[in-house]
Amino acid sequence: MRFLRHSQQPALIAMHQRYDDDFVESAVFLAASGRRSVPAAHIRRFHIERERCYSVLDPDERNAAFFKLHLDWFREWGLEKLLLDLLHEYPLLPPALTTLAFRKVRMKKDEGAELYVSAENGRSAVVAMRPERFESDEAVRHFLRHEFMHLSDMVNPAFGYSPDVRGPAGNPSHQRIVRERYRLLWDITIDGRLGRAADSERHRAVFDQAFWFWPEDKRGEVFSRLWAPESPRHDELLTLASDPRDVTHADEPLPGGACPSCGFSTFEWADVDALGEGVRAAILRAFPRWSAARGVCQRCAEVYATANGYAEALPQ
Repeated sequence: MRFLRHSQQPALIAMHQRYDDDFVESAVFLAASGRRSVPAAHIRRFHIERERCYSVLDPDERNAAFFKLHLDWFREWGLEKLLLDLLHEYPLLPPALTTLAFRKVRMKKDEGAELYVSAENGRSAVVAMRPERFESDEAVRHFLRHEFMHLSDMVNPAFGYSPDVRGPAGNPSHQRIVRERYRLLWDITIDGRLGRAADSERHRAVFDQAFWFWPEDKRGEVFSRLWAPESPRHDELLTLASDPRDVTHADEPLPGGACPSCGFSTFEWADVDALGEGVRAAILRAFPRWSAARGVCQRCAEVYATANGYAEALPQ
């Protein structure tokens, strides 16, 4: 990935841009193939200039010549301007980032934007994108507006983003569900703010599947609130994703709530009062903050009883 600084863009002086060689080359070749509106004379000139690069004997110098040529035409054909114009729609990003990089990916599932933070380099963002999107300016705009909004939320103090999206439970299965729900909720707020009415029905269908346990009227109310948020917040989305049934505020275990021991949802809670003192003591040794009022699932009660030699204390 080569380092590029755009001093000709005053608003971006604080931010460096990087392009993966393959990203620029693929975008330029797509334009030269006729899949964008490019003058035929330009395409002929591009191929003539590219042939000259093969005459450079030193391999490193030849690679540098190819990259410079591709970058020149990347700019000449307005591909870089398309990216920069979209970036200007998100004024929080240039002063917050030290680097914005674009890299090529082949599969749609691999596309997206990520934020990286380090003490040495500050905050850097990487946008992974298929060059095929350059077939249409609208396809680029549709994709990048969504991803730039993700990044803008991440650097916005009002959003309060944290990369720790796991929820209160500790088991991997529950954490995966929390991350998937969180991403869905966040995407809904983004496309809602972008005014993408055409995507509303698709988001609502996925939302209904993820929160099937809510009554329909509650799903409608929450979705409407997410679709038109005044100022979404990370902590609110995470709470909704990790504890949609609000079981953490319940005074007693609820059907479908998470067991405080294993973290899995359960509909089979053990009768804590019927457990022996030894079983309750074993749970407390593993979880000092546990209390009988929080409950424990039947499976965990059996495990603690058997592991500690108190199987006979289980209610029959």
